[in-house]
Amino acid sequence: MSTFQKCPQRVRDLANEILCEFETHQPLLDAKVSIDFVFAFADEDDSGKKTGNALSKNGCKALGICRVIPLKDRAMGRADTEISLDGDWWNEANENEKRALLDHEMHHIAIKIDKRGVVRDDLQRPVIQMRKHDHEFGWFKAIAARHGMFSQERQQAAEMMHDCGQYYWPEFLAQK
Repeated sequence: MSTFQKCPQRVRDLANEILCEFETHQPLLDAKVSIDFVFAFADEDDSGKKTGNALSKNGCKALGICRVIPLKDRAMGRADTEISLDGDWWNEANENEKRALLDHEMHHIAIKIDKRGVVRDDLQRPVIQMRKHDHEFGWFKAIAARHGMFSQERQQAAEMMHDCGQYYWPEFLAQK
């Protein structure tokens, strides 16, 4: 089982820089959404080798997970949302990787808005909705190879190509 520790202030400072840098985060600033940041660390065996993942989502390793804090916990002083970060990965990541992960996780946070404006809960805090990824992939190479364009794997890739005009990956080759 993972161990957890509150992230140091420098993580919150970096998150605040990112919130102020990108216009898509302005609604979070306007609504004064609060975020708790926590590191998760994977268990280690007696020799110091990691025995699992610090974080996982749907059984897969995750570097970050964002969630809405339940109203009862918010009433007890918790933030509106929580971002858990893989502390083992964080300690090895460079500044650009850290910024990208924080930006990604904070991009999941969306404010519920109706015709009157920001929707508020019983505590008069903004109601938070989780923004889903633009694309989700559950991919098995074997299935894509066996069933070709009839597989969900290939159909998802074709949909991404159609929607975006590329597979997103050509720029990775240029950076190496």
